[in-house]
Amino acid sequence: KIKMKTGIKVMDAMTKSPIVVGPEENLLKCAAKMIKGDVGSLIVEENGKLLGIITEKDFVNKAITNELNIKKSKAKDIMSTTMLKISPTLDLYDAIYFMSRENVRRLPVTDGEKLVGLLTYKDVLKIQPDLYDIFIEKFRIKGR
Repeated sequence: KIKMKTGIKVMDAMTKSPIVVGPEENLLKCAAKMIKGDVGSLIVEENGKLLGIITEKDFVNKAITNELNIKKSKAKDIMSTTMLKISPTLDLYDAIYFMSRENVRRLPVTDGEKLVGLLTYKDVLKIQPDLYDIFIEKFRIKGR
């Protein structure tokens, strides 16, 4: 398999200021921030430390199916803490390949321990639409 390089780095495509919430933020406020920001995920951070990520899937799988009280339950109750991270200097091709292989649509971008952005498959496709084939092929195979 030939590895392609785009010459474009993750830092050039990523969302530089993802929407961040604290671990104690209630789920109603989290949902409102996702809707207002028109985003599918939130970064959970405290004192500059990346703690987790909340996706729409987390809301459905953890909050709704468990009938959590969205005013009392907090971000920390449904966030995913096992996050894959990606380096800002990685080539976009390697990033989309990694996302496809790991079956994720978004990745926190970290420089050491510091969160510097969020890379979503939409960010990649805006810049390199031809990488879409790599991403979609995975879901086609998986969907059978």
